[in-house]
Amino acid sequence: MIVTGLVGALVATSYKWGFYAFGCAALFYIWWVLAGPARASAGALGADYKSAFTSSAAILSFLWLLYPIAWGLADGGNVITPDSEMVFYGVLDVLAKPVFTIYHLYRLSKVDLSLLQLSSGKFSTSGGVFDREKHAAAGAPATVGVPGTGTAGAAKGGFFSRKGHRDAVAEPRTSEATAVNA
Repeated sequence: MIVTGLVGALVATSYKWGFYAFGCAALFYIWWVLAGPARASAGALGADYKSAFTSSAAILSFLWLLYPIAWGLADGGNVITPDSEMVFYGVLDVLAKPVFTIYHLYRLSKVDLSLLQLSSGKFSTSGGVFDREKHAAAGAPATVGVPGTGTAGAAKGGFFSRKGHRDAVAEPRTSEATAVNA
């Protein structure tokens, strides 16, 4: 979408509308994915995930709809001035990037992250989800770090459990002074 919009803006002939059409086709495909397979995937995780995804996707889709409108008014039809175009895109960029991201993260903060086997980094007593297969494959005992096993203060399992195990073996060096004296 972005590349076709840029090329369309740089083309001086009416072929620019062909690039615009390709960009809109790409946008329609993204909307189809958001409304169909992506929404179904979010729904498989539960109603909270589906609700958060649907509201975020709707807001983002609306904001993305305004980009082709801005392009059509500015680069396509020369209806608005370049200053107005920059203000239009500037406001859209602020709404579609940081403002949307804050909203989306807020919605995600309200869902149960344990379904994704993630933790939020917040301090809590729940302890999160422990993946026994992953840690057992790394050579850690199956009870290390598992809430309720009484080993909360035990050494960490996994990659860092065998400190120095993956370090290179350092061979003794001989300095020039010892080599000359020998």
